[in-house]
Amino acid sequence: MLINLLLGLLSVFWIACAVHKLADLNSFTHNLKQYQWVPPIQRDILVIGLILAEALSAILLLLPAMQLFGLILACGLLLAYSGLIALNIYSGNQDFDCGCLFGSQEQRLSVSLLWRNAGILLLHVVAFFALQTATSRTSDVLISLLFGAVALLVGVIAQQLLRNQSHINALKR
Repeated sequence: MLINLLLGLLSVFWIACAVHKLADLNSFTHNLKQYQWVPPIQRDILVIGLILAEALSAILLLLPAMQLFGLILACGLLLAYSGLIALNIYSGNQDFDCGCLFGSQEQRLSVSLLWRNAGILLLHVVAFFALQTATSRTSDVLISLLFGAVALLVGVIAQQLLRNQSHINALKR
């Protein structure tokens, strides 16, 4: 059952990633243009491809026969995003929004984003190894999605509280 909850959480995470980007294509396209090291292919194709890959990851994580493929795709996305962030930080190009989750909350490129991605990647690795010993049933999908939605909401609230605290600290100075 725990593996199903973890897969639900990861699925909701990837759904939120895709919806965030889809909700404001212009902003995501602008953010993507700011990254150095992005291949010089048609940006619109890359934007749509990334959104589709995230949505596909979310769907595959819920389908028992396809969960392994969903985890592999999701890990590939995380590694690609993290590599791109690391290259830009290393080259000094980090003064722009990463294009990550949660709307208008700007997140500049930083090492903390890499640590966050490493933590998310770790959850995928745990799910991968747990899938090797557990069986997943389609009937657990609803519970998994509900747990994932609640966990994501708690994460958004925690992130906003931390963000508010840093703004409060800045105002006190």
